[in-house]
Amino acid sequence: MAQINILENRFQYLSPFSAHQIQIWGEHFATVEHAYQASRVISGPEREAIINAPSPLAAWKEGQKYKNDERLKVKGFDKLAVMEELFRAKLAQHEDIAEILKETGDAELIKVHEHDYFWGTGADGTGKNMMGKLWMQLRSEL
Repeated sequence: MAQINILENRFQYLSPFSAHQIQIWGEHFATVEHAYQASRVISGPEREAIINAPSPLAAWKEGQKYKNDERLKVKGFDKLAVMEELFRAKLAQHEDIAEILKETGDAELIKVHEHDYFWGTGADGTGKNMMGKLWMQLRSEL
């Protein structure tokens, strides 16, 4: 039987899925993931469905529906710049995030995710790990 490790530690709070509400762009979002997914979609009922999703996973799933819809997606969307802005807001609005980030010292931060070769490491470790790199950049500024 396969095993699933249900991992709970402070470093999970660096995830966009963590339960840290943020205020940005004159709006309130339940998580960074809600804000990120909503930022990719122009205003309308689809965007509201993302914002009002009951969990970050549900916000992600809702966002995936519209990711490639030319009618709804924000033109010129820069996912790295948006995520940096969101992580900066999370860091500024939650003291625990700064504390946790400092606790990481000079360790390499990685997002191990077998299907994500941009934000994570990918299945074979060749992913760009942009989420880890972004957090390390922000850590260097503390």
